[in-house]
Amino acid sequence: MNKLIQQFKKLKKEDRIMFFLIFTTIGNIFMAIVKFVLSLTLPSLWFFINAIFMMVLSFARFFSIRDYKKTKLIEDKEEIQKIGYKNYLTNGILLVVLGIMYFFVNVYIYYKGTNTTIYEYLTYLVALVAFWSIGSAIYGVVKYKRNHMPILKAVKLTNFANALTSIMLTQIVLLDTYADTKVYNSNLINGLTGMGIGIIIVILGLYMIIGINKIRKIDEL
Repeated sequence: MNKLIQQFKKLKKEDRIMFFLIFTTIGNIFMAIVKFVLSLTLPSLWFFINAIFMMVLSFARFFSIRDYKKTKLIEDKEEIQKIGYKNYLTNGILLVVLGIMYFFVNVYIYYKGTNTTIYEYLTYLVALVAFWSIGSAIYGVVKYKRNHMPILKAVKLTNFANALTSIMLTQIVLLDTYADTKVYNSNLINGLTGMGIGIIIVILGLYMIIGINKIRKIDEL
């Protein structure tokens, strides 16, 4: 065990990030499957939508891991940069598309509502997963903000987008389960919050698409 720990410490910072990323990606895929099952048993359209979004973003992270492994086998710096730029741009486009879809899904929620009522212990579990997601996403953004490797930057931003959708799901579950409908218009609150998150995700994607030139300039220095 100590030998494994020592070997881990000798890894480069980027390799350590990717090592943890593999496990968190597996965890996210597992959670997406759980949400999908819940969407069928509750039933809940919103759990189904959230599961699909989480699964798509998890696969995006999987492809980032795959591309990173490719770069470890290549010595040509230009080829490594080319793979990184392509991955970064692809993730940016994906976030724009998902953000637009997320926005219109929440327009539907604004008018039709969600009606997602679940058992109390599941509500706490959803909240725990959401806050873990946003906490780990913020930690990654802050801790590795000086790392300009395109693939790692793409992972950080897709993680953040995933965390936002988890927070949104928590709000929906809490309001639909506990809020007094005579006092709070949950459809209005959930719809507007979700549309706002959709816009943020689109902005993150556009930031990646437009900002790729900045990354290229940094790499040229």
